[in-house]
Amino acid sequence: METDPLSVANSTDKPAPLGNLFDRLPEWVIDTLTPEQKEAIHLAAEEPAWRRLAVDIRLTVPFFGRKYYFTIVGGAEKRSDERRAEELHHYPLRTAANIFFFIGLGTLFYIDAVIALALQSAIVEF
Repeated sequence: METDPLSVANSTDKPAPLGNLFDRLPEWVIDTLTPEQKEAIHLAAEEPAWRRLAVDIRLTVPFFGRKYYFTIVGGAEKRSDERRAEELHHYPLRTAANIFFFIGLGTLFYIDAVIALALQSAIVEF
């Protein structure tokens, strides 16, 4: 027996991908799809395998009344050389925002180190 992709997409066991894609499609579009097409759309909208990584940290940080998000992901490299080259072209590492971010991160690291050394020397002298 074949599983109906609409019922799979509407199941409450896990969050539906893309905010429940089938609920956002017009009824006339859904009526024109075959069960095979519905299943293919459902499979394409599922969470991609790359999201299941060894390191997946997502943070939102308030900063001067605005919220900024940080995402750190890491794991085994699965992208092809062509895809990595294309992504490097579209998302270059050397941008002004990235440079200022790393300078700020380094500054915070050194400030923490200076404070730790000051506290250590104060404790030792005490």
